[in-house]
Amino acid sequence: MNLPLKLLEQCQLSPEKDAIVYYDQKITYKELGVMINTLTNSLYSLGIKPDDRVILALENCPEFIVSYYAIMKVKGIVVPVNPHFTVKEYQAIIQDTKPSAIFTDKILAPVFNDLADKISAGYLIVDIDSDDHFGHVYSYKKICRDQSKEYSLPTITSRHDVVELMYSTGTSGTSKGAMLTHHNLYRNAITFAHICSLTSLDRSLLIAPAYYATGQTCVMNATLLVGGTLIIQEGWKGPTVLLETIQNERISFYFAPPTIYALLLTYPDIDKYNLSTWRIALTGAAPTPADVSELFEKKFGIRLIEGYGMTETSPMVTLMPPDGPAKPGSIGLPLPGVQVKIVDYEDREVTSNQIGEIVVRGHNVMKGYYLQPEETSCFMRNGWFHTGDLGYYDNDGYLYIVDRKKDLIIKGDLHISPREVENALYSHPAIYDTAVTGIPDSVMGEEVLAFVLLKEGNQATPEEIKHFCEDKLAHYKIPKYIRFVKNLPKTTSGKLLRGELRKMI
Repeated sequence: MNLPLKLLEQCQLSPEKDAIVYYDQKITYKELGVMINTLTNSLYSLGIKPDDRVILALENCPEFIVSYYAIMKVKGIVVPVNPHFTVKEYQAIIQDTKPSAIFTDKILAPVFNDLADKISAGYLIVDIDSDDHFGHVYSYKKICRDQSKEYSLPTITSRHDVVELMYSTGTSGTSKGAMLTHHNLYRNAITFAHICSLTSLDRSLLIAPAYYATGQTCVMNATLLVGGTLIIQEGWKGPTVLLETIQNERISFYFAPPTIYALLLTYPDIDKYNLSTWRIALTGAAPTPADVSELFEKKFGIRLIEGYGMTETSPMVTLMPPDGPAKPGSIGLPLPGVQVKIVDYEDREVTSNQIGEIVVRGHNVMKGYYLQPEETSCFMRNGWFHTGDLGYYDNDGYLYIVDRKKDLIIKGDLHISPREVENALYSHPAIYDTAVTGIPDSVMGEEVLAFVLLKEGNQATPEEIKHFCEDKLAHYKIPKYIRFVKNLPKTTSGKLLRGELRKMI
């Protein structure tokens, strides 16, 4: 089974049910199937062949979903990219993948058109907004206009065929394209849906970008594969719009980074909304402070479910069980079919409560990095994918993240986890968000620097914050420097860009 086949099954089972709601537009499963068939025929007519790479540079919209499934159906390879990338970032991915086509909007179509001339690339550009062709740019509406609505599914491909190249968000170093297969994407989405008991009755809110792994697998694909309804918005528009949408659209499932849930807890008009349909609140991409989890469950009556994963693992590796024991600070248990172990620097497995590197194997692990055999063999050793994350198991088999290996602050001969310092700072009543990094020091090698974003209307001094940390952290872990900022560098999915953070030093 693969994603297009499973979606076809839902189109046949529930043809008149709403598959997608996009503002005033409603698309039934029957209509979605027709749209995918039509675009698949269009791709053939444009000369898109099996294994051709096709870039999707789009915000959340129905065209993203239709294009995503049509490319897979024609046996092409989907390459979703952030529509807010710089031209330099686009150029790097284009030169890496050599795409046959790029699907984008009226804002970016001229950018890709100019870039094609600059680097002598021969890709087609399909503009979802244009009513007609111009230059090298094709109109999405026009290429679909005269195509057949029927499509005979081609010979089933191997479940191990690569169907997506998903590039890392660039938290450090050069971005790499993770090669994800039919089996990776289908099994991860279906397994997640099963654990969360997602059914055709669920209405999921997709605000997280579909061009990133969690929004794509856990919200978009998981919902459509079980026959649920997907309500789409083009990104975060503030707490009022979010709460109105949950109430008016009877949302049952929503995913967001921890900072969004922390913001909701302080929203003054929260009690005027009827949120009784909301039953699944998923979070990830950043550590969730224990007090946020506890206050959220008390306020909303549902558990905040934290998960862990990465682009290379499709993305989910672990999930806090929705109905099992909850452990604040933990990232939960490995998904069925996914193995996780903790190893030392010689790849030897360590016992419970000992810190080591998290390594993963199972149906979710990518095939490798696109055109990077050395990077692939470096991260995928002895049959395991090495995440670069440090963690440990407790005696009950729950996994905890300590930090990234490369993010450790080395002060003299002492190793300091930025995450541990951040968790202590999060408990300060005036701090809304924080990020900790090392700063060069001529004596100690590195000292601790904390960037702090205060809650609106709150005040604090560096001295007061340091004093606050005295009974929460060993003295050498207390930040020597505290810098107040108005924002922190994060991806649109809420993941902290530590590489960008170091540039702020």
